[in-house]
Amino acid sequence: MSWYKRWFADELYMELYAHRDAGEAQQAIDLFERAAAPVQGLRCLDLACGTGRHAFELARRGASVLAADLSPTLLAAARRKTQRHAGRLQLLRADMRRLPVADGSLDAVLQLFTAFGYFHDDGENARVIGGVRRCLRDGGRYLLDYLNVPQVRATLVPESTQTVDGVEVTQQRSLTATRVEKRIRIRHGGRERVFEESVRLFTLDEFQRMFRENGFVLEHVAGDYDGAAFGDASPRCLMFARAV
Repeated sequence: MSWYKRWFADELYMELYAHRDAGEAQQAIDLFERAAAPVQGLRCLDLACGTGRHAFELARRGASVLAADLSPTLLAAARRKTQRHAGRLQLLRADMRRLPVADGSLDAVLQLFTAFGYFHDDGENARVIGGVRRCLRDGGRYLLDYLNVPQVRATLVPESTQTVDGVEVTQQRSLTATRVEKRIRIRHGGRERVFEESVRLFTLDEFQRMFRENGFVLEHVAGDYDGAAFGDASPRCLMFARAV
């Protein structure tokens, strides 16, 4: 089984990343509205939506939102919160490489919190961008929120341990020429489980090429959710592309 299918299906994933909250989601959507377009009335896709925090914020601001993820566990968590957004939000289980969305039916796609680069074949990763372009109308906007490769290489912490509600979580991190790898060991109640994460390290130049080859113009890059200028030390690489 692929690492992302196994890890994102486990309830502990949500506990480990519980600090990624609604406040951070508001910050990300604020940035999208400043750099791209107001979301009121837009037809949006929150791609790899997880538990739905960004989708809920888009719906709260008046967008019509489709929220897609492959994990039944994460979608179930999102479904428990959707009643407050009835009529504006639809949840969908889908593989990001094969989106069951009509051609040209969307105004915006947001792919947040490093939900890219999961696949070992570069063609499969590029296929995600091509699928996003197919779903967008001409002029539609695409926000891809990704890690910043120079910053990751300069600041990687090889190992860290934390305790979350009595659960000990040890994360071991390493770099290859093209990927960042993480081994997550979880100990609780005398039991131990191990999960993995593996993400392709795409540079900004590589993203520019993939955007160009798949019908996008990269218009702006921000270095954090406040919209700071992008550089080698930036914590994030937030890319705003327009479908052409």
